[in-house]
Amino acid sequence: MIRMNPVPLAHVYARAHRDHASRPAIRDGVRQLNYGELGVRARRVARAFRSLGAKPGDRVVILSPNSCEWAEAYQGLALGGHVRVGLLPRLHPAELAQIAADADPSFALVDAAWLAEHGTAWIPPQVKEIIVLGGGEPHGRVAYEDFVASGTDDELPLPDAEDDAWLLYTSGSTGRPKGVRVTHLTVGALIRNAREALPALGPGDVALHTAPISHFSGGIADVVTASGGLNVYERVFDAARVADAAQGGEITVLPLVPTMITMLLEELAVRGKPAGHVGNIRVLPYAGSAIQPDRAAKARAYFGEAMQQLYGASEAQLPIATLLPEDHVEITNERGLPRLASAGKVTPHVEVEIVDADRRPVAPGTSGEIRTRGDHVSAGYWRQPEATAETFADGWAHTGDVGYLDENGFLFLLDRRKDMIITGGFNVYPREIENVISELQGVREVAVVGAPDDRWGEAITAFVSTEPGPSLSPEGVLAHCRAHLGGYKVPKRVVFVDELPKTGTGKIQKQLLREKLWNGLQRRV
Repeated sequence: MIRMNPVPLAHVYARAHRDHASRPAIRDGVRQLNYGELGVRARRVARAFRSLGAKPGDRVVILSPNSCEWAEAYQGLALGGHVRVGLLPRLHPAELAQIAADADPSFALVDAAWLAEHGTAWIPPQVKEIIVLGGGEPHGRVAYEDFVASGTDDELPLPDAEDDAWLLYTSGSTGRPKGVRVTHLTVGALIRNAREALPALGPGDVALHTAPISHFSGGIADVVTASGGLNVYERVFDAARVADAAQGGEITVLPLVPTMITMLLEELAVRGKPAGHVGNIRVLPYAGSAIQPDRAAKARAYFGEAMQQLYGASEAQLPIATLLPEDHVEITNERGLPRLASAGKVTPHVEVEIVDADRRPVAPGTSGEIRTRGDHVSAGYWRQPEATAETFADGWAHTGDVGYLDENGFLFLLDRRKDMIITGGFNVYPREIENVISELQGVREVAVVGAPDDRWGEAITAFVSTEPGPSLSPEGVLAHCRAHLGGYKVPKRVVFVDELPKTGTGKIQKQLLREKLWNGLQRRV
């Protein structure tokens, strides 16, 4: 295979503005712009920041739902050499304050409605100006349209490939969020690798973004931009609106996280939609967390060959591996796991190794930590040299995910290394138990954690949310586990909940479940 060097992010945008000038680029409920118009406004954003004293490398936080303004702003930041810090509106102001203080931004772009409700106390004092998005009352700040109008349509020198483009904060699913430095070259590698992994995209494609574009969906938006397609932005995910759009026929690309897939399947079922291809969707990339095999099979019944999983991490951009549409099948491997439970095969341009606790490569089929190497690997953590040295060692990014490569080259994720439960001296990975419980009819989501136990050290505890319909009992769940798992892996307790706690990107927050069980204890293992 011929190795293609990635095109740095700012160059991707500049090329798209030039090569697809007359084609539709972005749309939301307020406006639509073609690539030429988008280029003009993005350059004005870059110049406006420069006129306010922003220097290349300055961090700029953006807190807003998906919108055309969001897309314009982050393209303008890239063209101007500024570093985008995308924040999730679902975060608590205290969490935002922690992230913003760590990022040390010079400017902030904030949605008007969010600003009216929550104020600016979370914004650190060194921020020179707050630009208000969304067309609402600017509350004495700078209105976004006035800000854009203040800039000139002059090109600035594009940033170097090794300059930071994003400061991507981890979701905090395993602890305090860390800022991951993602360069223009690294985002370019994401775009190149995803374009090679996904079916060919082109100017005729239309992508609907309902997941936050500050995270996974934004990477797909950049792939669509590089292909000259149209990105359509919804402010929030609404299963009914997504179902309407999917069935309407215009949408061809629908990036979702697994939680959204679950909600969309429930909406289609409520509508009485029988299994069969929905609309004209030909690419449904999903990422962000694990999807249970039975849920993936149900989704494939509706979306067929469109289903494609992309595996990545904040520290190493997706797709590290991809599960192709033709691999969403029930074929099992030597451990009895269906292929659709895997993350797929390693993507071209990407290296993956499985290593033991001493970071030595292990034999094929042996479980260990997944590490990866290539130009998709991020530049390290922002202002955390010790954490950077620990995670990014010898050119490899150590993901913290535990998995193995099977005899056919499929990468299986067993769990997060930090989620491992030690019970009675045995190491247990919750993912295996979660897969078994998910086989039960009526299970919507499940999360397994360890609870303190004087006898076992940790007692396996399963938190389960259920779908409407016939009720499940703890006894029924435990009986199913006993029929499919070794005795030491069977949960000691099953807790039914209405909803599992999640991060803003849809990942289940196991640490919150653990905190409920370990509260008041000094030890956590």
